[in-house]
Amino acid sequence: MKLLLQIPTVIVVLLILTIWLAGLRLVVVPPGSYRLTATTALVFHGHGYRLLDSPQAMCNRPAHPTRDCDAIATNKLAKTALLRLPYSQWLYEYTEPDRSKQAKLIGETPLRSSIE
Repeated sequence: MKLLLQIPTVIVVLLILTIWLAGLRLVVVPPGSYRLTATTALVFHGHGYRLLDSPQAMCNRPAHPTRDCDAIATNKLAKTALLRLPYSQWLYEYTEPDRSKQAKLIGETPLRSSIE
């Protein structure tokens, strides 16, 4: 019984280590981007990106203040993409670049105002 639990555990740990050491990341490129069509790319050596990221979200971080950051990020993405998957609006909304700016106070949420 213990062996049946140890094998899946070892597989999961090896999978996590492989993803971390190889720098595998999912990067969502929205429609109308600089160089690429709308896609979700699996990136190798994507240590500049978060685990699930987009070039626009990366450029809104204080560490990347250049004016042409989106073009640079998309060029790098085009070179390091291992696999291109279909575009997913849900994943892009999850990596929404302006999420911190759009955060509302509890008193301003639609649910709260509909209750009052």
